[in-house]
Amino acid sequence: MGTNCLLLSFRNGVRKILFNRPEKRNAFNGEMYKTLTNTLNDDAQNDKIVVTILTGAGAYYSSGTDLNPTAANGSLEDYMKLVQAFIDYPKLLIAVVNGPAIGIAATTAALCDIIYASDTAHFETPFLRLGLCAEGASSYTFPRTLGRSRASEILFLSKKMSAKEACDVGLISRVIPHNQLDSFIDGLYEYGSLPLNAVKINKKLIMHELKGILTRANIREFESLETCIGSEEFVNALMSFMQKKKSKL
Repeated sequence: MGTNCLLLSFRNGVRKILFNRPEKRNAFNGEMYKTLTNTLNDDAQNDKIVVTILTGAGAYYSSGTDLNPTAANGSLEDYMKLVQAFIDYPKLLIAVVNGPAIGIAATTAALCDIIYASDTAHFETPFLRLGLCAEGASSYTFPRTLGRSRASEILFLSKKMSAKEACDVGLISRVIPHNQLDSFIDGLYEYGSLPLNAVKINKKLIMHELKGILTRANIREFESLETCIGSEEFVNALMSFMQKKKSKL
């Protein structure tokens, strides 16, 4: 099920979504944005699904948006719709971050109900280096979870946060030894037997105030991203990024 770059499976009440572009460090292209959005929105209405697990193939969870001009990245609306699909998802959403999570991968992971991470993982949001702004509702979730100073260090200065550091500040629930990650994911399937209505009721209670706040943050960030992408700063930063990338090849 799914597409070549996004593999879907279902077992015992659990949907597993695997980011599957390991040769591109699981960078999101337009197809992944649309397919993941549609999957979350469709699964929200599927009463067979109680839990959804997100993880990545290979060494990376995801390196964020594929900035290669040939990657068919889709539109900013696709970007905003994906973030909103995370915010609106009415059931248990678990990110198992198997490696580095960068940009949109880090910010959407922070929208999940539970995050577990490999000891090889780190979180990074290099938005300002590209002349961009916070996205994925991270202008709200990061200061709320990490505190303003730590959040600003990550969002403004692109500081990497290790899995241990993320656990210490409460961004993630637990650090898993990388060689135990597959068995750990297998153990999560037991939660597919949780009573669906009770899961949805508890999720609704927890998200009662948050959903509106996150939605408004998503809209504000979308409007700000439009401004950033239309700027000379972004064009220059993107050209510099692509030149550095070529020089490493």
